[in-house]
Order: sequence, then C-alpha cells, then structure tokens
Amino acid sequence: MRTREPKAAVRVGGRPMVARVADAMRGAGIARIIAVVGHRAEDVRAAVGGDVEFVVQGEQLGTGHAARCARAALAQYEGPVVIAYADIPLITEDDISRLVEHHVLSRSAATMLTAVLAKPGTLGRIMRSADRSVAGIVEARDATDEQLEIQEINVGVYCFEAPLIFEVLTGLRRDNAQGQYYLTDAIGMFVARGERVDAVALQLPHNGMGVDTAEDLARAQQLSTSGGGA
Repeated sequence: MRTREPKAAVRVGGRPMVARVADAMRGAGIARIIAVVGHRAEDVRAAVGGDVEFVVQGEQLGTGHAARCARAALAQYEGPVVIAYADIPLITEDDISRLVEHHVLSRSAATMLTAVLAKPGTLGRIMRSADRSVAGIVEARDATDEQLEIQEINVGVYCFEAPLIFEVLTGLRRDNAQGQYYLTDAIGMFVARGERVDAVALQLPHNGMGVDTAEDLARAQQLSTSGGGA
C-alpha cells in the first residue's frame, strides 16, 4: 500500500487498523484480547496499545498458523473465541456482538461473519446447506458458473469453541501454492467432522471490507469519516 508502517499499523480514521479491531472486540465485551504478532512485531505492539496480550508467531506460515500460536495462552479456557484479521478496520462492536450472540444461541462449533455484495468479484463464496448452515467456502477461481452467482462472501471474523478449534487447527495442511496454513480451511474441516458451522451476514456489508491496496485504504478512510464504519 506504499506505506512505511506494517499493514496492521496503518491508520484509518486516525487509528491504526489493528487498534480499531481491538476497540471493536473490547466494545463487544471480549474479556481477553490476544494479538498474534510476527513481522515488525514491535511496531504492531505499539499500534495496538495497552490492555492487550501478545503472542509471537516466529514464522509467518499463514492465518491458520497464527491462530494456532495462541493455543498455549488459552490452554485453560473453554468457551467462545473470536478470531479476526487485523486489516478489517470498519468492523464494529455491534457486528462482533451479533456474531457471538448468534454463535452461543445456535450452539454451533463455528460461526463466521459474512457480507452480501452485489459484485463479489474474486472473493470466496459461502456455500450453504438446505438448513442454512455453512457447507463450505469455495474460492472464486475454483467456483462453477452457478457458484459464482452467490453474493455472500467470507469477511474474516469468526467465533469458535475452544478447545475444539485448536484441535481442528492441528490438522491443517499447507499443501497449497503459498505453502501456508489457512484459517479458512478449518471451516471445511468442521463440516467434514459433522460439526455445525453457521454464518451471520453483516447489516452493513462494507464494515467487513479488508484493506489490501492503496485503493482499499482510500475507500476505508472515506467510509470511516462519513459514518460508514466504526
């Protein structure tokens, strides 16, 4: 994005993106916030601020590996765990609260936030079963023409049950082009195990936009100052 800061520390609406995500977690009543840091860890630590625990990801081996790094910190914990990427700066405390509430009431093993977009483009599509539970995520490059008509996409914010999520994460494989462990693969593994996976669509789809490019950053800045996000 042509910035000197690590992506998580880039500011949107005057706050580092990772701090905005932490603020949303805190506002939703999340009791412990654990930030997994790796590349330029000290810069990210400074960007997150206080009242946060840190876990170091020694090797950057993907989102699934990052989540797995938090296992020791949560070894004694049983219950819902929210996992979110740090580059979703418009996510709100209400979005996260709705996710957790739905997860608890539905008694799902995993629940994910999604967004319904008019033009999903190259984003992965959410496959749903007849009972509206999640059947899987299909990447656009692998989707059939019919699947490409689906407008619901994955946002990158999840609620899982611990310690079950860490059991599933140990089974992730990285036999892919990037050689990484992907958190999204855990969804398919839950489904394959016969566990219920549910999804909650954002009321404001742009709250779930990820920031990967200079164009994304400009749009997020605009939305954050126009009342379109947190």
